[in-house]
Amino acid sequence: MATPFFQQVDALATPNGTWIKPGGRVAAYVRSTGAQEGDDLFAMSGGLVSTIAAGLSRCRSGMNDIVYVLPGHTETFSSSGVVFVPPAGAQIIGVGNPWATNAPQITLAHAGASLALAAANIRVSGLRIISTTAALTGAIVFTGASCTLDNCFVSLTGALAANPAIAVTAAPGTTIAHNRIVANCTDPIVEVTDAATLNMAIIGNLFRQTQGTSGGTAVTVADAAITGWIAHNLIGTATNGTPASLGIVIGTAALPGVHCFQNFCTDAEGGSGLITPANNDGN
Repeated sequence: MATPFFQQVDALATPNGTWIKPGGRVAAYVRSTGAQEGDDLFAMSGGLVSTIAAGLSRCRSGMNDIVYVLPGHTETFSSSGVVFVPPAGAQIIGVGNPWATNAPQITLAHAGASLALAAANIRVSGLRIISTTAALTGAIVFTGASCTLDNCFVSLTGALAANPAIAVTAAPGTTIAHNRIVANCTDPIVEVTDAATLNMAIIGNLFRQTQGTSGGTAVTVADAAITGWIAHNLIGTATNGTPASLGIVIGTAALPGVHCFQNFCTDAEGGSGLITPANNDGN
């Protein structure tokens, strides 16, 4: 008997460009508006659900099962707490262009609503994560190992005061890559803490910090034992000051394990960015 094709390759690709390891599967499609004319057989035969939580309930822990969130999907979370609980290895993948107006969108409409990546190896990709609510206390929180937020549009325009938009705490292997992130907070947009946060990567993001009176850096790394890379990020800030000090802050003491390469920040409309941190190596 011929060897099945899926046993001959390291991974299989779906039409939406996501790699599924052998043993993984597409657990569900998600769209709040339900079935549409022309949907494929999988969606019409019970694979389509109306909420991300319902899709995640079909994922097996640790198996890298995928939940596809379809264009036109919207969910609004108006109460405090974690908005959904992904099991370890779950992949929540928005289909289409996350910058498009019909991109799958979740809205945090309560100060306590939180997207929490607490289990290991979760990936959130291709979603619009939106809020106009003030004082969000934990919009996106990483505590699980090796979790990824990539290719998302994050817009948190309510004044968050001294709350970071994205908190990374004791989360080794965190990856935050190729996102567009807009936030209004006196705290940094991304705050990385705890000595257990090792080998993190913050790569290729566009940050726009709209806080115009105080604070408001893009990324702060706060513990001397943290290791990782911060590279190729472009940062705009509304607070007048030295761009290098408003972009990326690598603690108050030397962090020899955090390396920064080619990050640029500007505090002037239409102005060119200056390198941040000024010494360009994070040490």
